[in-house]
Amino acid sequence: MQVAEGGKVWNLLAWRAGELMLGWWSDASEPAIDADWIHAAFRVPPQNAARRHALLSGRKGGVEMPRGRIICSCFSVGERAIGEAIVGGCRTPGALGGKLKCGTNCGSCIPELKALLAAKLAQA
Repeated sequence: MQVAEGGKVWNLLAWRAGELMLGWWSDASEPAIDADWIHAAFRVPPQNAARRHALLSGRKGGVEMPRGRIICSCFSVGERAIGEAIVGGCRTPGALGGKLKCGTNCGSCIPELKALLAAKLAQA
């Protein structure tokens, strides 16, 4: 089971033997989800962690948004904000969490935060 919870958002995915059995997305108002993509995931489940994580946010993975690809679905933190925080001095997932809240709830984005940190710091 995957759960993303933050503020008034509560999303859940239940998996059994790699098959999506249940999806739940909630928000204070109507959640902004891609219903067609979610329905398709019940027929053909996402095959990698990044796509499953994107499904937890309810938005199609790989689709660029103004804030970049969503990395933390609990707090809707995008790749662009994370990159800017790294350039601004954040050097650990904990520091990113302190600044942006990413990685401080369910923790499923921490491996991706570490990968972004490694990539950005290698460029420096």
